[in-house]
This record gives sequence, structure tokens and C-alpha cells, in this order.
Amino acid sequence: MFQVLASVGCSSVNGGNKPCVWWPMLLLFVFTVYLLTMLTIPLIGKAVAGVLLLLGVCGLYRLKKQYYVLIKSEKWLLFSFALFSVVSIVSFFYWPQTRDARMHLEDYVTFMMLLPLYLLLRQFRFNFMFLIVLFSAVAVELGALSLLSNDARPSGCVNPMRYGNISLVLAVIPLVAILLLRNKVLSLKLLLVVASVLGLVACFLTQSRGALLSIPVLAFLYGVYLYRAGHPRFLMALVVGAVLVVAVASQQDRVQRSFSSIERYVQGDSSSALGARFDMFKAAGILIKERPLWGHGLNSYSPLATEIRKNTPGMNHEVGRWSNPHNEILQVMVEKGVIGLITLLLLFAAPGYLFWQALKNADDSKAGQQVKFYAVSGLSLLVVYAVAGQSVALFEHDVFNHFFALMVLLFASQIRVIGYMGERAAEESGRGLPSY
Repeated sequence: MFQVLASVGCSSVNGGNKPCVWWPMLLLFVFTVYLLTMLTIPLIGKAVAGVLLLLGVCGLYRLKKQYYVLIKSEKWLLFSFALFSVVSIVSFFYWPQTRDARMHLEDYVTFMMLLPLYLLLRQFRFNFMFLIVLFSAVAVELGALSLLSNDARPSGCVNPMRYGNISLVLAVIPLVAILLLRNKVLSLKLLLVVASVLGLVACFLTQSRGALLSIPVLAFLYGVYLYRAGHPRFLMALVVGAVLVVAVASQQDRVQRSFSSIERYVQGDSSSALGARFDMFKAAGILIKERPLWGHGLNSYSPLATEIRKNTPGMNHEVGRWSNPHNEILQVMVEKGVIGLITLLLLFAAPGYLFWQALKNADDSKAGQQVKFYAVSGLSLLVVYAVAGQSVALFEHDVFNHFFALMVLLFASQIRVIGYMGERAAEESGRGLPSY
């Protein structure tokens, strides 16, 4: 099965007639295992992510000169991954090299170490329908497990915030397919609908604030895009968006508790969960002012914030207990200063630029629809992570790290492969070259 699915498009990408089945077949198999286990059996998911990294390194021998021809958006993508890791390495030496600091460094260096995998992925055009079904199957898996769980906040075997946000990404991927792909068979339509619903169920049950806030943002952006593109399914997008907004509004109890916590904090009571976060933010702000350019070094927040709490009467006891202030921007600025903030913004801007360019230049052909799917799915991933990052530190957790990097590289590689094949076809027919 994998051999049939993976072999599609390989000979065209490689520029020869010799089939290349085993590499894409192996990559698809490992990606499948990773997606199915990353939240449910995280130890296996982490090990499989390591296998993908090794496959990228081992695949370097396949590369010939033409594989290093990168377009501008690809260069920015690879540069952003490398720069984020390099600045983290420099920051590591700013602070005593503790075990926790080394663990943070391992998470941050993941981005640079996965770059060879991208050079390997962009050699193969994976079967599009297989990937659609795979993403949908994982969303169904997460939704079913959440419904069968007896926990108040079902989350597989990881933190509910990570489970909720990643479940949301996997829920909107089949939704993107519903909105953008044409001529779908009935069985695929049903699968996509079930996958979207169950993925959203998994997300809602975790009660993750970041995920819930991401949903209306995504619904609004989808509506704007479909409206500007003159898409005939704009009304369907509005209906879907309205359903999602109503679903978020249904979490009235949690929303009410949040407003109550804010009122209490304004009055000087920081004993609530939100109050603890606000005090964490306050401690982070103090540390940022002390070293705004390069920060204090990796894993510096917890011990320094603890000192601030001890010297500040009334500050929540949670401050300094955790290794981060529950905000990615504040976390990166405490550890790596303004320089680190620039690398973080670039980590979102570079793939965002690649996906946006692909979306603008794609046509309505079958290949163009696939490019749009990968581009909008990639942009959705970036939006969810950007919103979620306001209430959780993203990239010091391997689950968030691996999923972000691997999905961005997969989507970007397939966009480039389709564009490359389109360029060759246009070259052979004498037409102008499309630019993906």
C-alpha cells in the first residue's frame, strides 16, 4: 500500500526515470507512526521524531547539486530555523550549564538539526490523498480517545494545553480540505466532516484557553480569505465560523471565571490561576528590563523570578515555580532578549511568507488546489501557535517543537515539489514558469 501511494511523482522530482520508492515509503511510514503516537504515547512519538531527524541526515548522500537550488522563501525558512537554534546556543553559555538548561537547548537546537530532513522531503511528492486521510485519521483518533476518557480534561498522555492546541490544528486541516478541495467523493467528505468535529471535540474538552481563543481568529481569517478570493463556499465558511464561535461561547463558565479573576487581580488579589499568570508576566517584565538585549540565558527565568517573588510581598506563590512565565514572547525575551525575540518572530514570519506566496500564486488547477491546501494548513498552524503562545511557552516543550517543525517542513516541501514539477512542465511546453 505504502509503495503504491509513495511512488507518485517521484521520478519527475528527481529528474530521471529511475523510480525512487523506498525513501518516500519509509518517510510516510515514519510520519504516520509519529502523528498517531505524539500525543497518546509521547515517548514513542519523541523517538520517531528522532528517527525522522536521522533519516534527514542519512538522506544527505542522495543530494546532488540541483537539490541545493533554493528559492528565496525556502532560504528564509531554513535561515529562520538555523538562526533560532544558533542564538539559543549562544544564550546557553550566558547561564550556568544546568541539566534543565541543557534540556532547553536540546529543544531549541531541534530546528537546526531538522534542516537536512527538509532537503530530503523536497525530493518527493507524496500521495496527496494519503496525507489527507492520515491527518483526518489522527483527528478522529484524538476525538475518540477524548470522548472515552474519564478525565475532567482529557489530554492523552501530555499536558492539556499541548493536547488542545495540537488537536485544534489537526481539526482544521480536514476543514481546510472541505473548503478548498473540489470534486471530493462522498466517503471522503464524510471522513473530513467527522475528523473536523472529533478534532474540535478533543480541543474543547481540554478547555485550553489558547486553543479556544484561536478558533474565532481562524474562523475570521478563513472568512476573509474566501470572501476576497470570491470563493463560492463563502456562506458555508460563515456557517462554520458561526458554529465555532457559538461553541467557544458555550464555555461560559470558564470565560466568566476568567473575567472574575481579572477583577480580583485589579483589586490586588492574585490568588487565582490568571492572577498567577499576571504575576509571572510582571516578574518577566522586571527581568527583561535588567538585560533587554541578550537576556539572562537559558533556564534563567525560574531562579531569578523566585528571587523577585521573595522580595515582592503579595506576589503569587506560583511565580518561579515553573521554568517559564507561560508566555512565549516573555520567555524568549527573558532568556535571549530582543535578539531572541527577533529570531522568534522570524520563526513565524519566514514560513508565513512561504505559505502566503504559495497561496497567492496558486491557480485553480488540481495541483493549485493542493498547493492552496498546504499553504492554508500551514498558515493555520502558525495562527494557532501564535495565539497559544500568549498563554504557554511553546518551544521549550518537545511535543510543541517537533510538531511545529515537522509540519512546517512537510507542508513547505510539498509546496515546493509541486511548484518544481510545474516549472519543469512549463519549461518543456515553452510557457512562463509559475512561482511557488
